[in-house]
Amino acid sequence: MTETILNLAAVTGWALKIYSWMHIAAFVLSWINADPNNAIVSLINRTTMPLWQWIGQKLPRQFVPFAPIFALMLVIFGEITLPGLIRSVGAAAVGAIGMEAAVKNIIFYLIYGGLYIVSNIIGFIFFLAVIWFVFTLVNPPLNNPIIRSIMFLIDPLITPLQRILPRARIDLSPLVLALIAFFLREVVSRLMLPLQAGLVV
Repeated sequence: MTETILNLAAVTGWALKIYSWMHIAAFVLSWINADPNNAIVSLINRTTMPLWQWIGQKLPRQFVPFAPIFALMLVIFGEITLPGLIRSVGAAAVGAIGMEAAVKNIIFYLIYGGLYIVSNIIGFIFFLAVIWFVFTLVNPPLNNPIIRSIMFLIDPLITPLQRILPRARIDLSPLVLALIAFFLREVVSRLMLPLQAGLVV
């Protein structure tokens, strides 16, 4: 495989990694009401908001508030898959691997990228559940934008568990959700291992 193909794959991966961190920064900045006239804040907003808006237009109305998260997951999916696709196509083009192996490799990368996103979403749910359990112990102010954001994200998952679980002095539903998320992520991680082993380039 030529050095040009490897460099292109590496540059693509790093560019998407930087772009994913810009989305995370934009998400954090939206919590703290950062000055939009600040040069860095303006750059981050101009770079990320078009994708947020585009995805928001494609989603059902009830999922529009989750557009930033879907945007971040899409960028991370590209970060995982595109470098691998470039290497696979490049290796086939220069005869380093056969076309059948290249197609198989591309399919593996796409499945691996999808499972990686699922794993990250489950990990995010685990994090929110733990944070929300801590919040239930200290009674945080609900007018705080960070608290409201976390509550908005976690409530659709917590409420069904609260209906099923017996009432107790401490709300155990966040811990139950965290345990479910932990075991689901372990299952997904095990599914990813054979895919990693099957990748050629």
